[in-house]
Amino acid sequence: MTNVLNKAINEKPVTTGMLLALMAATAYGSSQFLAKQIVTEIAPPSVVATVGLFSGFVVLMGLSIGNLPKDRKAPKKAVVFLILSGIASSAGVTFLYTALELAPVVIVAPVSSVTPLISLSLAHIFLPKMESITAKTWVGAILVVAGVSLITIGSHI
Repeated sequence: MTNVLNKAINEKPVTTGMLLALMAATAYGSSQFLAKQIVTEIAPPSVVATVGLFSGFVVLMGLSIGNLPKDRKAPKKAVVFLILSGIASSAGVTFLYTALELAPVVIVAPVSSVTPLISLSLAHIFLPKMESITAKTWVGAILVVAGVSLITIGSHI
């Protein structure tokens, strides 16, 4: 599978990236549905997040073990960013699962999907040389937020 993915990335990186993003959305959407069931009936959000993240750690460790020698030579700044990213991801999962315990998934899922707006804002501030964000991109992000607002408001009427 890795060779197929590498070939796809080299030949059509944007298309491959979009397909992987859709797969990520499918995985995240499925995990929210499953987490809602678990935090409602079985375990508290922190336990669900811990077990879920540990399971992911085991899978990812198996996939990345061959690259660890290269990664050990990474600059300290990159390692700090890597650790901060992991902490932010863990916090996000824990907050998401706590939200799912308290509110319906039909509200939590759309609200938690405003991450593109946050990512765009942070990229605009901290990565202006790496990421070119156009007016069309901002309009699209704002439309996402507007859609989330309509879904959330519509759920309460």
